[in-house]
Amino acid sequence: MPFSRDPRPAPDELESGSSDVKRMTDPHVPEALRRYWAILHKRRALVAACTGAVLLVATVHDLTARRVFEATAQLLVDLDSPDVLSNREVVEGGDPGGEDTQTQYELLRSRSLAEAALGRLGPEAAAELGNLSPVPRAEAFRSRVTVEAVPTTRLVNLRFRAHDPVFAARAVNLLAELYVERWLEFRFTTSHEAAAWLTNQAREEEAKLRAAEEAVQRFRERQRLIDPGTENANDPTLAGLNQALIESRTERIELGTLYREMDGAGSERQSFPLVRSSALVGGLREELAELRDEEARLAEDLGERHPRLRDVRDRASAVEGQLQSAVEGVLVGLRAEYEMAVAREARLVQEVKADRRAAFARAPAMRRLAALQQEVEDRRQVLRDLALRREEAALESRLRATNLRIVETAEPPRKPILPERGRNYRLALILGLAAGVFLVVLLDRLDDSVRTPEDVTNDLKLPFLGLVPQVGGALGRTELPEIMREPEAALAEAYRLVRTNLTFSSARGGGGVILVSSSVPGEGKTTTVANLAASLALNGSRVLAVDADLRRPSLHEQFGLCSTPGLSDVLAKARGARKLIRSTPVKGLQVLPSGGEPPNPSELLGSERLRRLLATQRRRYHWIVIDAPPILALSDAPVLCTLVDGLVLVVWAETTTRPAVRRAIEQIAQVGGRLVGVVLNKVDLAGNAAYYSQYYPEYYYKYYAQTRAPAGAHGASAPGA
Repeated sequence: MPFSRDPRPAPDELESGSSDVKRMTDPHVPEALRRYWAILHKRRALVAACTGAVLLVATVHDLTARRVFEATAQLLVDLDSPDVLSNREVVEGGDPGGEDTQTQYELLRSRSLAEAALGRLGPEAAAELGNLSPVPRAEAFRSRVTVEAVPTTRLVNLRFRAHDPVFAARAVNLLAELYVERWLEFRFTTSHEAAAWLTNQAREEEAKLRAAEEAVQRFRERQRLIDPGTENANDPTLAGLNQALIESRTERIELGTLYREMDGAGSERQSFPLVRSSALVGGLREELAELRDEEARLAEDLGERHPRLRDVRDRASAVEGQLQSAVEGVLVGLRAEYEMAVAREARLVQEVKADRRAAFARAPAMRRLAALQQEVEDRRQVLRDLALRREEAALESRLRATNLRIVETAEPPRKPILPERGRNYRLALILGLAAGVFLVVLLDRLDDSVRTPEDVTNDLKLPFLGLVPQVGGALGRTELPEIMREPEAALAEAYRLVRTNLTFSSARGGGGVILVSSSVPGEGKTTTVANLAASLALNGSRVLAVDADLRRPSLHEQFGLCSTPGLSDVLAKARGARKLIRSTPVKGLQVLPSGGEPPNPSELLGSERLRRLLATQRRRYHWIVIDAPPILALSDAPVLCTLVDGLVLVVWAETTTRPAVRRAIEQIAQVGGRLVGVVLNKVDLAGNAAYYSQYYPEYYYKYYAQTRAPAGAHGASAPGA
């Protein structure tokens, strides 16, 4: 019967498999994480060995290393020196006590300071550092000095490391004292140098000032320029002329406007303020008004023809004429003032033009004179500043204030800082674990054996029938297969799962001739044949197990039978197979042993007699399970593949390599054989529990031990029936 390549378990017989499938496809556990955890659990001994080795090395190092002590002195580094003088930057410019505290830290580690300290320490330094020449000894001393700033403060921790705690304390205290002394000496020297430099600069500036004053005087004499402080104050300047011109022009415009208005006013001229303000016009108007009043009174009292009335009227006419003449006189005077304003404006215009021409001619000389005078003033100011700073520098040289102080002196340390055992052990633990994990991952990458069902289905692209766990001890010669001796064991359940998958691989739901083989010897194919055949028989089928491994037969040992006579006798001597087929304690299962070892096994297995034998037995049995030699070792299995419906390949988990499996499959494919599926055998569930937990969790066995106990007892008694 043909077999398909998509074996599916029977739901009614594999209720236990549902939990396995659920475990294998659990979305909450990433596949990669589960795989790597399984790898680590499998090789946990290697990880433990690497970790232990590194911890041992760390322990030996801590026990043999010399102890190192560290003494600490604390200094105050004040960025602001005592503000006694205003020009502190002249004395402190560029020195290590300024704003650049990093410079001070480097000077504390300088070679010159180390050499000075070594000179005072004397023989103690030689005992600590060894008999070295001066330069290497100074470098060795410097390498033990550490300067560390205290955060958010102006304090600095000066540290020194040594094997002798007393020497460490003395060395760091000496370093601090020497640095403070050198700093005071540096400031004293710098102050003297600054004062001398300022004195020289003052002399140079005095000479430059005299030269600048002489240049101003020569230029003034050459250009015939007088000192601005001695100029005549009555001489009009250009600004004064411009102001006078503006005022004259304004006056001319006002007078011209008033004249034109009065000239065109006619009899209304007397209403202008200029006319009314005239004393003559005012007197005549008052006199005319009095005469008019008197004329009106006389006309009312004496009549129109009275002589006094005529006399008053004549006098009024005469005054009115005088008034008109006086108004005309005001107009004439206004015209005269207007003409004078026009003449004055013209004169000022000419004067402004002349003064501008003169100013333009003097402008370069005045600008040059102003520049020379400004230079003189700058020289005077520089000279004043230099004199002040020279006096302050002289005072600074006598000032013994400093911005460096020793806050705390070092005491001999009581405990060593090295070796730091806690840190070394933590680091060794991390390195050991990392090395172990690296080796585990490396070995896993180099391992090309078949280990999991995913290796079969995803990598090899082959159908998977099931995996069989490894049991302790050798089976040897037994009376029953494992599935009959311990029907509720994990091994028995695994074979039942293989049986179910094999059954559903059949195109018609069961039955056929299958060949069981392996790539190389020792993979457990014979045990698989015995237990698989027994499992098929316990399922109600008639099964014939045939031992076709004529060179190294062992199937008979699984049932406690003799190997002869058997298959080789049927094929070589044409004996009847029915008489040679043996019964077993398993109901429905019979075995055809291998028989004696023939000289030509391959020819016998490829003969027409075996083909007819299998055709005959097909009618009597549902299943014929043939135990064949390894595929890569001999040519027997490829010959048998042409006579059967399908091949079941047994693979030793974690031992058989993938290239070996691929070569075996290629040989089967070359002869036209069909692969039913792969059985992963000898799976070490106990040793690699985490590795295979997704396929056989612990509760899997407990569940079947409780629910299948009655059925197992029934199956075990069947052979005896």
